[in-house]
This record gives sequence, structure tokens and C-alpha cells, in this order.
Amino acid sequence: MRSNKILSIIALFLAIGCSSNEPEINIEDFRCYPNTIYLIRHAEKQKIKGNKNPELTRQGFARANVLADSLGYLMEGIIYSSEFARSQQTVVPLSEKWNTDIRIHRASDPDGQIDKALSHCGKIVIIAGHSNTLPELINLFGITDEITIEDEQYGDLYMIRWQNSLPILTITHVGD
Repeated sequence: MRSNKILSIIALFLAIGCSSNEPEINIEDFRCYPNTIYLIRHAEKQKIKGNKNPELTRQGFARANVLADSLGYLMEGIIYSSEFARSQQTVVPLSEKWNTDIRIHRASDPDGQIDKALSHCGKIVIIAGHSNTLPELINLFGITDEITIEDEQYGDLYMIRWQNSLPILTITHVGD
């Protein structure tokens, strides 16, 4: 009887010793993505010669309110904006509706913005940016479509969701 227990223990140690130490599920096989990422260019800005950080126009503030009305029904999310006034002003009405802070991320750090956005597993993420930063961000999220935003193009809302780990882009429009 005692020798059977010893043989069983030896067999168990051999089985454990011969098994692979590799986990059955590799971290690379799974990534929990945000529920949805919405990207929007800041609304209409004032054009003041020499001013590199202009505020929104009346029309821009109106578009910011329409954005809040369009997305306000969603469950609360995380809001990012560049450091520029016009981007922050674009998402202020939404942040007030959701009672959440706007997190500032430098427009010159797209890789860092992607890392931050992707860290919000299952959440809704809003990113307010610029005509020259959003196309790169969209590309870094894995969208291969060529996106160009013209200087006078406002109100396009880019929505990214993941299906079978593949990003899917939908574009809608908010405001006039």
C-alpha cells in the first residue's frame, strides 16, 4: 500500500515535470478592447492671424452641444482631448452631461494616445483631436482606409468597434 502511494507521487511529479510551462492561453491571443472609440475633430474655430490656440466660434459651440446631445445617451465614458482650447471646448458639453473630467493628452503623442485609449477595456472612449492628428490615430487603431480631413471639414464622427479582434470603422456626421 505504501509503495502504491510512493509510485503515485512519483508519477504525479513526472507528469508535472514533463508538462509544458507555457500557458494554454497566450496574452497575445486575446485583447479586451474598448466598447467603442469615437474620434472627432474639434468644432469650428476662430481664425485669428497669429493665434495658434483659438477658441471655437458660435457655430463651433453649437456643434459641441449637438455632439453632447448625440452621444449623451450613451453610458458614461472616458473623454480625451488635445491640449488645445478648441478641442477641449468641443467636448466640454459632453463632459458636463456625463459629469466626467476631460483627460488631456498631447496631440504630438499619437502612440501614447492609442495606448491610453486601448487600456479602457469595455468602455466608451471619446477623443477630440485635429484634422492632422485624427487620420493617424485612426490608422494606428488598425483601420487601413485612407482618411483625409479637409481644413473646412467639421462634424464627422469616426466610430471604431472591434469584431473578432478586427477594427471596424463607421463614419457619421453631427451638426449642420
